[in-house]
Amino acid sequence: MSTAGATGAAAVLWFLLGPFVSWVAGSDVAHLAVAERAAALSGIRGQITGLLAPLGIGVPAWVAVKKLLLDRDKQVTDTYATAIGHLGSERPSTRAGGVRTLERMYEDSPRDRFRVVETLTDFLRSHSGPTEPLPLDVRVALRALRTHPPPPQTRIDLVRVQLPGAELRLADLRSTCFATARLTGADFGEARLDGADFSDAILTSARLDSASLSAAALDRANCRRANLRGAVLARASLRGTDLTDAVLTGADLSDADLTGAVLTSADVSGAVFERTVLSGVDLTSVRGLSQDAIRLALTDAATRLPPEAAAG
Repeated sequence: MSTAGATGAAAVLWFLLGPFVSWVAGSDVAHLAVAERAAALSGIRGQITGLLAPLGIGVPAWVAVKKLLLDRDKQVTDTYATAIGHLGSERPSTRAGGVRTLERMYEDSPRDRFRVVETLTDFLRSHSGPTEPLPLDVRVALRALRTHPPPPQTRIDLVRVQLPGAELRLADLRSTCFATARLTGADFGEARLDGADFSDAILTSARLDSASLSAAALDRANCRRANLRGAVLARASLRGTDLTDAVLTGADLSDADLTGAVLTSADVSGAVFERTVLSGVDLTSVRGLSQDAIRLALTDAATRLPPEAAAG
């Protein structure tokens, strides 16, 4: 076989044993454990090579390509096992090293990104703590999560984490579940949090300035003194949310539901209240609330308006 023919055969075989195998396996393989996924892909490659061998199509080439791909799978499996071993260490510095190993795996193996993000969130649930500053390993894991976003349509589970002062500015954490989490003083500035669940979470003094929280759930969350300046809360649910002394200047609350929310001394200057549900909300001490904003909102008999608005 000519050099050009051998090169072409190798390229075809690489496709059949690489991308084609991943396509045949489908998206479900990505959710398997690393070792199980490697075994499943290896099995599919074995079937394909079994079909090709009788045809005599570049036997040396397909043997070399198969070995290359198997070696890559083994390397990924070994890297993951090393990271898990480090994450289980009693030393924070060693655990931080395990997180950095996962980061390399995220960059080197795109198909393992779901597993990497899932492992990081498992680690944060297990090792987060109630005090500040957060330990080194947790800070490194948060940085990894911030710079290595989950694959599209992935729902991250961070229920009940304790991450006071967490640095997650500019993070892409859409649809993440932070229900009942303790996030006092956390920085989510400019983060993508559309569809996230913060129900019953503690966000006291948290920074959510310019964050995107469209259709997010913050029901009964403690957002006292939170900075929501310029945040997008369109279609968000804030039923019973405590927004005492919160800064909501320039926030978009269109179509949001604030039924029973507490807005004592909150600053809403320039906020958009178009079709915002304010049923049962006491607005008497809210700062910066214009009559135009109230007219656009949906109030009921239990809504308490500022004296000037009630008179008008």
